[in-house]
Amino acid sequence: MAYKIFGAICIGSMETELCVYEIKEGKKLRLIERASKLLPLGRDTLLNGKLSYNSVQQLCDILKDFGNILKSYSADDYRVYATMALREAANSAIVLDQIRVRTGMKVDIISNSEQRYISYKALAAYGKIFTGVIHTGTLIMDSGYGSLQLSVFDKDVLISTENLPIGAVKLGTIFEKTSLTDEQLYKRTREIIDTELLNYRKLYLKGQDIHTLVGTGENILYRYWSRMKPELMNRELSAEEVLNACYELRLNGIHSLEENDGIGRNYAKILFVTSIYIERIIEITGVDSLYFPGSRLCDGIALHYGTEKKLISVEHDFEQDIISESRNMAKRYRCSTKHAERVETYSLQIFDALRKMSGLTQRDRLLLQIAAILSNCGKFISIKNADNCSYYIIMSTEIIGLSHAERKQIATCVKFRNQSFDEEEAALDADPIRTAKMTAILKLASALDRSHSSKMNKTDIKVNEHDKELRIQASYDGDLTVERISIEESSEFFEEIFGLRPVLKQNRKLV
Repeated sequence: MAYKIFGAICIGSMETELCVYEIKEGKKLRLIERASKLLPLGRDTLLNGKLSYNSVQQLCDILKDFGNILKSYSADDYRVYATMALREAANSAIVLDQIRVRTGMKVDIISNSEQRYISYKALAAYGKIFTGVIHTGTLIMDSGYGSLQLSVFDKDVLISTENLPIGAVKLGTIFEKTSLTDEQLYKRTREIIDTELLNYRKLYLKGQDIHTLVGTGENILYRYWSRMKPELMNRELSAEEVLNACYELRLNGIHSLEENDGIGRNYAKILFVTSIYIERIIEITGVDSLYFPGSRLCDGIALHYGTEKKLISVEHDFEQDIISESRNMAKRYRCSTKHAERVETYSLQIFDALRKMSGLTQRDRLLLQIAAILSNCGKFISIKNADNCSYYIIMSTEIIGLSHAERKQIATCVKFRNQSFDEEEAALDADPIRTAKMTAILKLASALDRSHSSKMNKTDIKVNEHDKELRIQASYDGDLTVERISIEESSEFFEEIFGLRPVLKQNRKLV
């Protein structure tokens, strides 16, 4: 039976953590060892805009120690992911180089949407909790120190996900230079939280019944509860139980947390602030029950690696969540649903016909599908300048599970589907060749429904290598002049990219 020893390292905003796992084919992850070190990198970034020299030195020392632990286990592989603290630091490139030179480790800075996607995969490691609760209205609260991600699941599908700038460290630093009593800090923090949460409820929870809240993320409150109140972890809780725990924590106050629980003032303030937004989320959403499974980002990193290497399988289809979120985004911008569905169908038909010769991957197929779904979202802003508006909408909207470069690839495809492809612009943050191939497919797919009239519903698309053609066989008795002209307009770019000439063949019924 195949297995690997795998190390997952997360450079978080408050602590840097190593988890060593045994990943055995067909089995669940098995945690062998965990090591962590508190290091408030996020506070550095939020207050100064960059990481200090001292913080970088400490981080490199920690990673060296983690590297030695991995060597002691003869680890087969490892991944190092960095979140907000490095993502938003102005000197992140310098920090990455310092880490590489001093430790030999390659660090990947993941986008917020990638981080949240991996966090949801971490929940999947707790199988029954994740798949069991998302059948009905569930809000997943992924707490980061810089921001808060709120995602709604219903009937096993992701309905919406939004990022709110009310992370515990970010809220704490707002009042860093003021002297406030606990009561004053509570009132002012609550004002900021309510502004964001009430607006979120109005925009994204209207008509949505939320019954369960699942708390996860890089949050010190869960760590505190797991130590001080283990009865709150890994079981279903009533809203009243959690509200009482939050109230108790606030009633004791920041000074008590320092004195009685041995927590530093900065961490005590984070606990205090976190209890406020958990309390307000419960009250504003009206959830009945809550889960705090104690999952970590490292769990998600390991699960992501295991599924990538086909050692582990999970019940939940996470790619379907990406598609579902894209469809809800298209609905929000009132895209022409029937036309988008046809462009999506034709895009995937063309992609599949070209699969052997295109050099594109299954991941590219997913990105193309999302581009087709969102291809008309810019018309919500401007019909005349729809493609450019679509570009800015896609680039401004995080799609969970996609990196910045992938979102750029999708946005560029949509932007150039009706205009000349700009290779230099496509090369910025994306692979220009892959983007050009996907754009050529999307152009042709859009041409097949140029009249928005479903004329070519029954269409077969195949490659004829002998004649260097992509044959589009349409079963339709009427006039296809508009489609022929549109296909001809897009054929030059398609032929330049794939070396195949799109040719429309029409099957008519014999009378």
